[in-house]
Amino acid sequence: MSEPQITLYRARTGYDPIDAVRYRREAVIDPYQHRETDILFYRMIGNGAAGKLTQADRAADDRDLLFISPGTGHPASGHVGGARFKIEPSQAVRATFVPHGADTSVTFVASASSTNLMFPSGYLDRLMSGERHGGFNPHLFIQDERLTSLTRMLESEIASPGFVSAMMVEGLSRAIASLIVRLDHDRLSQEAERIYLPAWKIRRVDDFINAHINENIRLGDLAALTDLSLFHFSRVFKLATGSTPYHYVCQRRIAYSCQLLANGELDMAYIAAACGFANQSHFTSAFSKAMGISPGRYRRNLRFDS
Repeated sequence: MSEPQITLYRARTGYDPIDAVRYRREAVIDPYQHRETDILFYRMIGNGAAGKLTQADRAADDRDLLFISPGTGHPASGHVGGARFKIEPSQAVRATFVPHGADTSVTFVASASSTNLMFPSGYLDRLMSGERHGGFNPHLFIQDERLTSLTRMLESEIASPGFVSAMMVEGLSRAIASLIVRLDHDRLSQEAERIYLPAWKIRRVDDFINAHINENIRLGDLAALTDLSLFHFSRVFKLATGSTPYHYVCQRRIAYSCQLLANGELDMAYIAAACGFANQSHFTSAFSKAMGISPGRYRRNLRFDS
């Protein structure tokens, strides 16, 4: 007697790497894409089938996968890159990292949910360029509060981009990568404290920001101007200016947008483009997030006060 046919489900989000994952039970997927970096983020929502098992299969591809999953009190099992594993029941929030090139199969309870990040080919490797580390190896269902917190922050930024979203996402991704490869942060901090950032290099960074205020400024762009690595630049820049590169650029762009809003002749679409946003909707969302008030109301308040 032949074995019964098993139906495999795929999501239909329109994002090929997400839709390539196969499930033994239909999964509810809520996807997002961060346009500037092409990081894919999606929430997998449990289907409520209490006690029923499902399975997620992902063929080896060129994206690194990180997911955070609250424990359900049920065991999980499967394999990563051919190596089998079994996870004991837990209700803790745990993180799993699967590097590119590793095929994956996980059997788990169908009511489970997770937050998933798919990093594009070579993205995490580039963020770690120049730093000594042991490589990106699998981490299965580990409890790491820092990694979980950073992933939640990255989730929030991708779902609701801010004023310097590309830099924020890059910085959070870099911090996540450093935890995955177990970088020696104490060594980096000690090295950064010995580096001096002269005023002329800070002026070079200022000039670049002013010249590219309407573009997606990356942390790597600014680090290259000072001849420092990404890790050293972030620390040294804060020591020199009292502000992180992200907040420094964010404040510049907010100030510029407020200046443009004060000119009542400029429409919102123009201001959005001038501040580096793809569209007016993203600008409105980011401005409201940063200022606690919509750009339209901000401009109306200026007219009322004048």
